[in-house]
Amino acid sequence: MNAHFTTLLRAIHAEALANYRAGCRNPDEIVCPESAEDLSGLGLTKAFLYDYVDDFSRYGAPDLESFLGVAGLRAACFNGVPSTSELPECDYPRKTDQFEGVAWLPRIICKAQCFLDGTLCQDIMYGCSGDRAFLANYHANLPGFLQAVLQTKGDPASVLRYLREQATS
Repeated sequence: MNAHFTTLLRAIHAEALANYRAGCRNPDEIVCPESAEDLSGLGLTKAFLYDYVDDFSRYGAPDLESFLGVAGLRAACFNGVPSTSELPECDYPRKTDQFEGVAWLPRIICKAQCFLDGTLCQDIMYGCSGDRAFLANYHANLPGFLQAVLQTKGDPASVLRYLREQATS
């Protein structure tokens, strides 16, 4: 992501964080219309921003650098045309679904792919506390995992290999 986008996203994150700390708990009002338009122009939603600000405010994570990394990858995948659909929550793998004995992996891969292509359900967060705890077990982070899913086209075996490599490095 170039410096302009990084500066823009830092400013939008700061605006949303200030509004959240001032009591705003509505994703649709977390930033001014101009900032919302800037987000949309990068393929990002107010719900995404709100989720990251809300979790950061309550749990201290994901931090600004994680937000920038994740947002940057989505922006890089964005083709300028917002998705008109989202994958319904009932169609995501369950938290207990497994791949090669690893629970959560099918779910987080699906969430990552949907986030990258703009079809993530507004009620689901890529980077939630469950995702962060799962990745921490492998010494992996949100942007790194998202990059691995992007590079492997979400192939579960390849993603699991990436996670195992992270765990041993």
